Order: sequence, then structure tokens, then C-alpha cells
Amino acid sequence: MELPDETLSSVDDFLGNQAFRIWVTERRPEDQVLWQTWLALHPERREIYEEAVATFWVIQGKRVDVTQKEIREKTAEILDQLPASPARRLQIPRVWGQWLSAAAVVGLLVWWQFGKTIFLPATINRTVEEQATRAVSWKLVKNTTNQSRVVFLPDHSSVLLSSGSQLRFRKQMDAGLREVYLEGEGFFEVTKNPDRPFVVYTHNLTTKVLGTSFLVRSFDQEKTAFVKVKTGKVMVMTAKAPEKPVLLTVNEELNISGHSRQVVKRKNLLAEEPAFFPVAQHYAFNYKPVTEIFDQLEAGYHMPIQYERDSLKNCTFTGQLNDVPFLEKVRLICLTIESTYELVDNRIIIHSRSCD
Repeated sequence: MELPDETLSSVDDFLGNQAFRIWVTERRPEDQVLWQTWLALHPERREIYEEAVATFWVIQGKRVDVTQKEIREKTAEILDQLPASPARRLQIPRVWGQWLSAAAVVGLLVWWQFGKTIFLPATINRTVEEQATRAVSWKLVKNTTNQSRVVFLPDHSSVLLSSGSQLRFRKQMDAGLREVYLEGEGFFEVTKNPDRPFVVYTHNLTTKVLGTSFLVRSFDQEKTAFVKVKTGKVMVMTAKAPEKPVLLTVNEELNISGHSRQVVKRKNLLAEEPAFFPVAQHYAFNYKPVTEIFDQLEAGYHMPIQYERDSLKNCTFTGQLNDVPFLEKVRLICLTIESTYELVDNRIIIHSRSCD
């Protein structure tokens, strides 16, 4: 399957594109990855895409059986949830102009009924990225510090987000694909869920997994991009050849380099990584003091872990934690030593008993 037409750049273009019309009306799973990849490759056209979706539903004249009072109430409810910003005129193709005055509210209601977290009405000036993120129930996290930071996702997966990177994800991941957009570099530890794949979109790559740990790097300004797998399996699709996915397993890497966007698959890469790299960290322990494990986790994830060292000095842990997210690592350790933890102000607090 091929990506949608690269030349789509106006509402008219989208409305005249058969693949777009099929996607909007049928919402086939096989089309979803293609359109999400296309939008990841062309973020500057997302607004036009959303205008086309809203326009398409208005054109369809979907019947909404509600009273005038319900229309007023629902419209007010919709507008209350949109970010505050100056309104602008919706650029509807002139050929459809006759529909606008009669169907504007109906279009909003159709948008409401068909998934307000997917399509944003084009009556909002989305010049600020954070406003768009709030409007469609996505959360944007930017790492402006000089070191990596842990980001916890709603499905209990975790991402070690590198400095200068940003991650966008849905505030709720309770249905369908678990989708995130990455600009930069992030080490993902994904909670296993065979029924709900986890997809990472970047400018150059789309990575699809069920549950595993892997590193993705794709900065827009860099000529290279890569995916490195620590545990499990991932499927990677490139912008150059999305119809030819590449399967990566443990200790494998897919690298895109140069202006030619050459794709190279490599093996046995972990030995080449610096010991402090997250993909090179090992969390398999045999009667190791818990205090040392917490120190290792704190250093590896740049997440402060507060505990009573004297109480835990005789506690040990045995187990393999390489393929579980950060908080699950902490939970399993606490379960073993009959302790609990809580996340407070971006730090972990361990409530422990003595192991004497």
C-alpha cells in the first residue's frame, strides 16, 4: 500500500482525492497507518487536512435529529472546549459555499458525534502548537533541560525523552491504537497489550510494536534517523518505502542516512553503545541489594528515588526487569520487599519496611 498523494495541499485537493474520501467515510484500519504517517511527514498540512474533513462532513449533509434548544446547548458545549484564540474565516471552496450558512452548526454537531478528538473544526487559528494539542485531547511534553527525563504515558508505558526532544500523545489511551508523535530521541518501554498496538510516528519513520523496549532518534534537522531494539520485536516503516516494513528483533538497528535516505539494517549493536545509553542498560539481578538497584534506576532514568537507606540496607532483589516500563520496575521491586511507592512532584517516594 502506498502513502497518500504527496501533492495534497488544499481543501479542494483532499475532497477530490478518492483515497481521502474512502478513509474519512470507512475509517479502515489499514488506511489509518498510511494517513497518520502522511500527517507525520507533512505536519504543516494538518490544518488543511482537518478543514477538508470538516468540509466533507458538512457536504454530506448528515442528518442530526435534535431540537433547536439541543443545537444551541451542544454548540455552546463544543465552543467551550475549544482553545481561546482569535477566530478566522473558514476557507471553504466556493463550489460548496451554498452549504455553509445552512450547515455550519450541523457540521460542528457531526464533528461532535463522529469523534471530536480526531477532527478539529477549522474555525480556530492554531498558530500555537500547544493550543492544537489541547483542543484534540493530546498532551505535548517538551524536554528543554540538558538531560533526559522520564515521561509516563496513560497506558503505563514510559519514555526516556532526550534533551531537545518533544513527545505528543493522547491524554487517554483506552481504545484503539496507542499513538505517539516524536520529534527527537526517546527510549520507549511499552506495556504489553497484543490487542492494541503501540505506534511511534516521526518525520522519517513509523515504528509499530505490541510491547517491547527500543530507542528511536529522528530530529527534523538531522540527515540520519534510527531505531534500535533492546527487547521484543518492532515493525518499522520508512517514509521512502512505507509499503516495505522492516522487522527488527533484539539487538538490531534500522538506520537511515544521507540525502539518499539509504536504509541499512544492522545486528549486534549493543556492544557498540556507551554503558550509560538506555538501550545498553541491563536490569537483570541476582540477590542484588535493593539500594544499589534504586541508585541504578535513578541514574539511568534521571528520576529521583527517595527511600530510607538504613531500612533497605539488607533488602535484595532477584529478577529480570529489562522488558518492563520504569514504574513497573519500581512496583515489582517494592512488591518483593513488601513496600509501596508513590509518584510525587516528579520523584519516586518509597515507603518501606526493614528487611532485618
